Amino acid sequence: MQPASIFIVEDEAIVSKDLSGTLESLGYSVAGTAKNSETAMEKITETKPDLVLMDIHIAGNTDGIETAGKIHTLLNIPVVYLTAHADEQVLERAKVTEPYGYIIKPFEERGLQSTIEMALYKFHADERIRDNEALVRSLVNLNPEPVFIIDKDTRILYINNAFTEPKIPSESFPAPRTLESLASSGMISPALLTAVRAHFNDNTPYKFEEEFGGKWLSHTISPLTNQNNQISRCAIESYDITDTKKRELDLTSLTKQLENEKQSLLLFTAMLDSMDDFVIATDPIGKIIYINKIFQQRFGYTPEEVHEKHISFIKDPGDPFVMDTNAFFADRKTVWSGNVTFVTRFGIRIKTLLKSTPVELDRFNQYRVFVLRERLG
Repeated sequence: MQPASIFIVEDEAIVSKDLSGTLESLGYSVAGTAKNSETAMEKITETKPDLVLMDIHIAGNTDGIETAGKIHTLLNIPVVYLTAHADEQVLERAKVTEPYGYIIKPFEERGLQSTIEMALYKFHADERIRDNEALVRSLVNLNPEPVFIIDKDTRILYINNAFTEPKIPSESFPAPRTLESLASSGMISPALLTAVRAHFNDNTPYKFEEEFGGKWLSHTISPLTNQNNQISRCAIESYDITDTKKRELDLTSLTKQLENEKQSLLLFTAMLDSMDDFVIATDPIGKIIYINKIFQQRFGYTPEEVHEKHISFIKDPGDPFVMDTNAFFADRKTVWSGNVTFVTRFGIRIKTLLKSTPVELDRFNQYRVFVLRERLG
C-alpha cells in the first residue's frame, strides 16, 4: 500500500524542513513544498497529493485561507491548517474553506499524525458519501417523472431534472427551497402540501390522485429512515396519469352507456314478450338471433335451439313464399309481407300473416324483424 503523500505550504524554511522530516519518519511521503500561493497551486496541481498542510500566514498577496479555498474548489484535495495563533475573524474565514483539521504550532509528532489520519479518513468517508449521493442522483434522474426529497421542516434537499426542467435547473433553484415556496409559486398544489404534512411520519407510503394544472397526477409520499431507523426525510414522486385517467373516465362513461342500453334492451325484450304476435329477428342472411316468448311457447323451441338456424327451417316446405338465403341477399331493403304457413316442432302447421321489416345497423349489416300474426280459420 502506497504511503499517503503530503504537500506542505509553509513560508518559514526551518519549519517546512522540520515538518518534512517528521512526516517521512511517520511513514508519509512528502509530495513537495511551497512558500507562496502561486507556487503551491502549480505544484499541487502537478503532484496531486493526498493532503495539503497549509500555513494560514504565507508569503505573497494571497494567504493560506484563500489558497486553501482554491484547492478545495478546483482540486478537491483535503486541507489541514497550520497556525501559531488566529483570531476569531481569521477562523471564521477558514471555516468557509471546509478544512479537515487544524494543527497548532509548535506541533507534536503524535498530534500531527492523529490529525492527518483523521483528516484522510474523514475525506475518504466524505468521498464515499458524495459518490453514493451522485449515484442516487443519477438513479433518481433516470425517472422521467418528478421526484423530490424533503426533511422534517419541508426543506427540499433534492429535486430531480424531471421536476425542474424546463422551468429552472435544480442547481439554480431559488432559496429557501421549501414545499411552501413551491405551493405559493404554483409548482405544486395545496393538496400535495397538505398531504405531505399529514403523512410525513407514516410508516408506509401514502398515495393519492388529484387533478392539478390541467393534468391528472398520482403522488406517492414515501418515508425515508436514518441509521437509527427513524423517519427523517421523505420522497415525493409524482406521475402524470392524464391518459390513464382519461381512459378510465371514458370506460366509466361507456359502462354507464352500456348499462343504459342494457336496461333499454330489457325493457324492449319485455315489451316483445308481452305481445300476442310471434316475433323473430334474423341476421343479414336469415339466421335467427332472437325469438319472443309466445313463439317459444307455441312453436316449442328454446332460443338456444334455433340460434343461428335459418328461418326457412320452420316454414312449411309446401308454402310458396320465398325466404331462403338468396331472398335475403336479393331483397335487403323492402318490407316483406304475405300469408305464410310455418310448422312447429310438433308438426303443427300455423297459418300467419307475415310482415318483415329491414333494420339497418350500419351500411354493411341489414338485419330483419319478422312479426307473424296467426290467422284463424
